[in-house]
Amino acid sequence: MIFLGTFIHNLDDKNRIVLPAKLLVKLTKKIVISKGFDGCLELRNEGDFEQYANSLMKLTQTKKDSRIVIRQLLANACDLEIDTSKRILIPNNLLVEANINKEIIIIGVGDKIELWDKETYNKFKKDTDKTFEKIAENLEKE
Repeated sequence: MIFLGTFIHNLDDKNRIVLPAKLLVKLTKKIVISKGFDGCLELRNEGDFEQYANSLMKLTQTKKDSRIVIRQLLANACDLEIDTSKRILIPNNLLVEANINKEIIIIGVGDKIELWDKETYNKFKKDTDKTFEKIAENLEKE
């Protein structure tokens, strides 16, 4: 299952967001929201998050950098359920982590969904659009 596309939605007064129908059909009822990279939040199906967390736990915990990454990502994660109105409630601490106030850019990024503050995403996109092709040339398959 691959998540694709870009959507703009608004956070309601209770910190809930309606998920786009095209993404919703690929989500299970139980999902996990977590801190992501570059200033976004990430949504994964519960099973996919468990695999992700297990891969993090394989990092050597004798290294400080590993402990920092594990703490940042797992301490800033939360189990969620999609309600009958197809909304999720985003915890306050994660809204602060991602500087999200009202408008949210929701993007499908393969195995996960990213939630971005609109301004943060637009700046990230503008900055990376300039280097996208050069970066792509230097990538290798894992």
